[in-house]
Amino acid sequence: MKKYLFLMAVFFIGCSNKEYILFQKDKNITKPLKTNLENKKPKKIVYEYKIMPGDLVSVTVFNHPELSTTNGTEIKGIPVYDDGKIHLPLIGFVEIAGLTQKEATLKIQKLYSQYLKKPYVQLNVLTKKVYVLGEVNKPGVVLLDKDYTTLIEAISAEGGFKDTARRDKIIIISGGLENPEIREVDLTKISSLNYKNLLLKPNDIVYVQPNNMKPLDVKIQGVQPIVSFVNSILSTMVNVKILTK
Repeated sequence: MKKYLFLMAVFFIGCSNKEYILFQKDKNITKPLKTNLENKKPKKIVYEYKIMPGDLVSVTVFNHPELSTTNGTEIKGIPVYDDGKIHLPLIGFVEIAGLTQKEATLKIQKLYSQYLKKPYVQLNVLTKKVYVLGEVNKPGVVLLDKDYTTLIEAISAEGGFKDTARRDKIIIISGGLENPEIREVDLTKISSLNYKNLLLKPNDIVYVQPNNMKPLDVKIQGVQPIVSFVNSILSTMVNVKILTK
């Protein structure tokens, strides 16, 4: 019986071992990459997040704590209302929805310059995030301190893949509920290390699907208590038999 269980364990480990390896499908990955001076350099991807209603932002006017949303080291966010505006001391309501952080900062700074001499303003969006779901160790929300992140950074922030994760078909949903765009990323291929494929923007959803081993793993976990119970009974019967001899 124990020998049979051991062989099953070896079989399952052998079947699932390949799932732990990333970038395994591309051939000749040890060969040096060929360089071609005639090829043009790919354009660098530049993405700047645009503020939306519902965001929380912090505004700091240096040397004027009474005008800032920060209180010493404590950062407090103020909401961007449904009409795209925020409310600030001295200048009142300011529309910033649809602007980047830099554009909103310059706009607020210009408005404060009507009352202050050479104001220096810093605006930050506090609610930039991506969602990582499925077969990762800590599924949930990843808060961003910049305008974008990468798929590998987001998954690493959530504790990495579970053993049951499918790495060749990771789904990324962008664009929100009104105009969703879906793409798949295969992290078993070295060619997937393309910045455009790996780029995640705020509010993107990453879903890591389970591999084919998960249903079997769930079944084994369900059967395991029964196997343990039967094994304990058999052990008891063997001990009783030995004692009665």
